[in-house]
Amino acid sequence: MQTADVVIAGAGPAGSAAAHALAKAGAEVVMLERAHFPRDKSCGDGVTAHAVDILHDMGVTFESLGPKAIRTFGGRIGAPSGETFVAKPPSYNGAPAECWVVPRLVLDEAIAGAAQSAGAKLVQGAVVSDVVRDASGRCAGLRYDDGSGVQTLAAKVVIGADGAHSSVARSLRVRSAPKRHIGFALRAYYDGVAGLDDLLEIYYYDKRILPGYGWVFPTGGSTANVGVGIYAGELDRSSRKLRDILDEFIATEPNVKDRFRDAKPVGRAIGWPLPVSTLNRQSVFDGAMLCGDAAALVDPLTGEGIWTALVSGRTAAHAALAGLRRNDTSRHALAAHERECRAIVGGYLSSGRLLKNLAKSSTLLDLIVHRAHTNAYYASRAIGYGLGTIDRRRALRSIVLKAVFNPSFFRK
Repeated sequence: MQTADVVIAGAGPAGSAAAHALAKAGAEVVMLERAHFPRDKSCGDGVTAHAVDILHDMGVTFESLGPKAIRTFGGRIGAPSGETFVAKPPSYNGAPAECWVVPRLVLDEAIAGAAQSAGAKLVQGAVVSDVVRDASGRCAGLRYDDGSGVQTLAAKVVIGADGAHSSVARSLRVRSAPKRHIGFALRAYYDGVAGLDDLLEIYYYDKRILPGYGWVFPTGGSTANVGVGIYAGELDRSSRKLRDILDEFIATEPNVKDRFRDAKPVGRAIGWPLPVSTLNRQSVFDGAMLCGDAAALVDPLTGEGIWTALVSGRTAAHAALAGLRRNDTSRHALAAHERECRAIVGGYLSSGRLLKNLAKSSTLLDLIVHRAHTNAYYASRAIGYGLGTIDRRRALRSIVLKAVFNPSFFRK
């Protein structure tokens, strides 16, 4: 039987961030990845400013990602009315806030490579089936099939970072997410798109799918990642398929349709579920932890999951290291993972829930976008709320105070 201090299911951002921190601290860690790199992952491909910080700390730089990576320095937001505003977020850590657009085909391999450079072992083509338990019921490893048969890897700590359809979570009997806590997104790549620049474009274009939206993220001079995201409830009520919604976005959104007149799809559109943080999923067990999408940490407002995956991977690693030092990997000892993760992302995600509910109102979105269109200060701050450069809790307090004491702020 193979052994390690920690075994991680999944070598995406969450698993690789955990493996990097563990290996850097001297732990023996193995990542089990079901695919072979380079492998694709359905995503908007946007890496926000606070995620860029963590990647830099892991040694993943923009320059190391090659020509398929694009730097962006702001955004264009559209309201259901068709009005838009363009702005750059306030400076971040003393420098212009930059976000990246990097195909996950490139990004995930780079992050996994950083973990390997720190000393983590990567096993590719390893399909995890379930958790191994010891006589007391504590998680003590993983079973997986690497194509040559079922293998067992014993470990003192198990980390499940294997995505929305996590085998580890299922083996731990974590309940499936109800529909109200699930979103869906569909992504396609297009070539021949006109008018692209260094902006992330988001359009709340259709009242019927709010707080869902469509996006256009540049991946090159005339290529873009184009998609739509919608909550399960709105998708059911729309009686349309995601593919129809995406086609309609490209064909009818005033700020998009003319730019796609000569554009052609590259490959097929791919959809994926978004387990949002409103679920409050249990992520700590005796001998095991969940992080990233397996822990349902997707931002309810934007659908972003890379930053929370990186953060939760690191906090899982910190808890594992502390447990290994004390020879205590009980649920109580590993609960430090949830506490630290909540301290870092909790306010951001809870504020995102409230902002998401506000974004269900087309009237309010029209008013906010109009206000940002006419005021550069508010435009910059509005962009910062979505790109991780401004504290969202302050945003909510500001909105509430203006609504109570200065309601004329929201009038056209």
